[in-house]
Amino acid sequence: MFSRKNIIKSIAVISMTAVLFSCSKKVEEVKRLYRENETIPISETKNFKLTYTLSGDKVMIMTAPLMIDYTNQQKLPYQYFPDKFKIVIINPGDNDKTVITADKAFVFKSPELAELIGHVHIKGADNSSLETGHLYWDAVNKHIFGEEQTTIRQNDEFITGIGFDSSLDFKNVRLNKINGVLKVQDSL
Repeated sequence: MFSRKNIIKSIAVISMTAVLFSCSKKVEEVKRLYRENETIPISETKNFKLTYTLSGDKVMIMTAPLMIDYTNQQKLPYQYFPDKFKIVIINPGDNDKTVITADKAFVFKSPELAELIGHVHIKGADNSSLETGHLYWDAVNKHIFGEEQTTIRQNDEFITGIGFDSSLDFKNVRLNKINGVLKVQDSL
């Protein structure tokens, strides 16, 4: 017959088995929900400020009132800045600053690319500026480009074009369908 001790052991084994099976089902359910809801952010940060340094020198400061982090996505991890995105790039050698602002931005982790949208403005240390409605910034190659109307200003000169491609320091700029006002030196 069954002794009291065997009955207690049997109940314990059955209970443990039920707990283990219910846990594994819950783990699978959580994994399924995570896959289905990959668009749920892993965090939100108010008054976001990130400072990048290189050999102890500040080289870039990124700020925004809100950052929503979607880096949990498997296909295309990114961070979303829905309002007033700003980047200050600092040249450590001479403390020159380039300031980039936009209404909103997406910063993708792989590839390292930022998409800036709405009233994008870049102001260089020499007071030159670029204004456009939509800009892509390749941080690795220090390259910016876009396909919308773009205005580049330097002193009292300006050039407008549709679509552009440039190095971040504006040394190699290409504008399409250009017009504008430039000073031309008389060679006579």
